[in-house]
Amino acid sequence: MTKILSVNGLDIVQKSYQQVLIRGDGKDKFNEIINKEISMLPPAKNLQVATNDKHIFAKNSFDQWSLLYLDGQDYNKVLQFISKINLDDEILASDYSYGQIYFEIYGENKNEFLNKLTNFDFRTKKFPLFTMAQTLIARIDCSIYNLNDKYLITCNRSFEGYFKDRLVDLINL
Repeated sequence: MTKILSVNGLDIVQKSYQQVLIRGDGKDKFNEIINKEISMLPPAKNLQVATNDKHIFAKNSFDQWSLLYLDGQDYNKVLQFISKINLDDEILASDYSYGQIYFEIYGENKNEFLNKLTNFDFRTKKFPLFTMAQTLIARIDCSIYNLNDKYLITCNRSFEGYFKDRLVDLINL
């Protein structure tokens, strides 16, 4: 964990997670295979997020899910999971761990801060708890997860420096 900034009701930290992108039909066999491996059912509705102590699991679209490991899994265990899932011809799992960056944003002023970087509507009626969205933040394609008391933002690692600079720039305004 790397603290990026902490000011006036806002904290931003950069985290390291392992992420697996999973494609499939979301039907009974798919759910059974996933549940057998991680003891968690995939979310059924588009943009829905499910969490437990070890995972954040989101349905990105009709046939795609993102699974984030919260507990710093051994990389070989992640690869074993991917290999087991890929034994079924109807499912495709890919490692996205090293291609993404992750920022957690906390605090009472997180919405006001992020509204300076995006026109996304953070109101609860438009962005309920335990949902995710794909939107532009600081002109970068990102996924944002609305969790209990924080947002988790993930985007392509190639934008890491630019994204951090935009976060810091806003503090200096």
